[in-house]
Amino acid sequence: MTNLAFEVIERESNEKSNLLRKNGQVPCIIYGGSLEKAIPIKIKKIELIKLISSNTSSSLIPLKINGKTKTCVIKEVQKDVYGKVIHADFQAVRKNEVIRLKIPVTFLGEENLETKRLVLETFSPEIEVQGVASSMPETLEFDVSNMNFEDKVLASNITLPKGISLITDSEILLAIAASSNNNSEEEDE
Repeated sequence: MTNLAFEVIERESNEKSNLLRKNGQVPCIIYGGSLEKAIPIKIKKIELIKLISSNTSSSLIPLKINGKTKTCVIKEVQKDVYGKVIHADFQAVRKNEVIRLKIPVTFLGEENLETKRLVLETFSPEIEVQGVASSMPETLEFDVSNMNFEDKVLASNITLPKGISLITDSEILLAIAASSNNNSEEEDE
């Protein structure tokens, strides 16, 4: 979690999204069980990009609006066809609230696979978990350095912190150790 609160401004209901974007701002929204109603907000595009790049989907992010700080997680980032951020959804959470989030999985030790002429093929870069917001890890790690050809990493293989439970199907394939050889010999036959 970042300690600095990101400054956001409440949007007026008559503000047009396209005009905001032309002026270097991005329309966003904050919603969640701890709020009476959703709060439409705007944030400078450069600040939003900094916020997104320095946090994961499970980071607890303080957003300062109207002098009050709300603890939020990024729920969705919408991009246009060119990859530019055009909207973001934030979920306000209480630190003791039980929430569901998708947590990125980082695979460690891939360089050891290379010495065995293997590569790690990744099928799913994240898993969905449930737990108390303040206990959510920003990332989960799995060491693949001792894997052999066709060894698999399933969601159930990921060690979760105490109090965090797996929501993703435990048999979902996250990654597999595959041969790094290009099969040009087989194609020639």
